[in-house]
Amino acid sequence: MLAPARTEIGALGVTGSMGGDVGDLSHVLWIGGPAAAGKTTVSRLLARRHGLRWYSVDAHTWQYWDRAAAEGVTLPSSGPGEFDRGPMIRDDLLSLPRPLVVVEGALITPDLATPSSNAVWLMPSQEEQRARLEKRHPEGVHHGYLWGWQLIRTQLDAAPDAATIVVDNQTVNQTIAAVEHRFAELIAAGPTARSKRERQHLLRYANEVAVTHSLTGLARQPAPPDVSTLVRAFDCECAEPTCDALVDLPVSDAAAVLTDPPPALFAPGHCAL
Repeated sequence: MLAPARTEIGALGVTGSMGGDVGDLSHVLWIGGPAAAGKTTVSRLLARRHGLRWYSVDAHTWQYWDRAAAEGVTLPSSGPGEFDRGPMIRDDLLSLPRPLVVVEGALITPDLATPSSNAVWLMPSQEEQRARLEKRHPEGVHHGYLWGWQLIRTQLDAAPDAATIVVDNQTVNQTIAAVEHRFAELIAAGPTARSKRERQHLLRYANEVAVTHSLTGLARQPAPPDVSTLVRAFDCECAEPTCDALVDLPVSDAAAVLTDPPPALFAPGHCAL
């Protein structure tokens, strides 16, 4: 969920304003948008099809929290806090090795996503977003998701160079095709994963991030649930470009599987060959 950016963390790469030298992020493809826009699904599949590294901003939430706390930022006890994660996201992306990185998250702003030619925002209408959220959360839609739509819309309206894709009435494949068209030249120029082995290591990176995020979040709860009963979706590590399979596993089981070198986590009927 979005939270207003309130505090910048100078020791993590920024002092004062968000301007200045922020390093070369030309290897990054940015996908922004509000909740229920399809960012995670589209970026995950884009990375698998083209041999890219997938970086989910949400999956690093608790790492940002810990790094902010280490720098003396006062954080509320009820959530990840109102602080600017942009410097930490940049630091992470600058430290990642080849290939191209596809980054997705609602916290991606036009100021963060540079150069603008490397960015796109998936935007549902407010009606489409609410319909998707009601399907995802039949128990009720949190107002923060709806507030986030307006915040992102305001940011994009103030950034004339920001490219958007209206996702109303689109299938996942239609949205992916539109994103592929947007990034076609960048993906063709690469670098992308050159071998199946490289693809497998990229999938392992994503799975390890998912396990770490889940375990860290659970550990912060007053009464942590049993990790053997908490199920999350993980990427099949067969690394076939056409594979879009997710594997639902208890977090504890996934953590155990990932102690073996990649590939080790497969959807039924899939293998490393």
